[in-house]
Amino acid sequence: MSTVTDNDLKELKDLITQLSDRMETRFNEVDRKIEKLSEDVNETKVGIATIKSDVNGLGKRLDNLEFTNRGIFITVVSGLLLATVTLIVKFLAPPIG
Repeated sequence: MSTVTDNDLKELKDLITQLSDRMETRFNEVDRKIEKLSEDVNETKVGIATIKSDVNGLGKRLDNLEFTNRGIFITVVSGLLLATVTLIVKFLAPPIG
């Protein structure tokens, strides 16, 4: 049987300290990576919110454009019908007077 000396205990303590330092370094690296991922996720959320608001704005613009186009179409068709009726009446009806 061998006896444990102070030197052995010192080497064991140094080894444990080195391993602890390595683990702490790795944990710090993991923490930095997690913080970076968290920042990226937050930036992505902000980007998605911006895109959603842009899409909503575009939807409203398209609705307004559709309403405007419908009004213009109705006006043009009404004008053409009125012109057609006026021409028919002018050429087919006998002059009064």
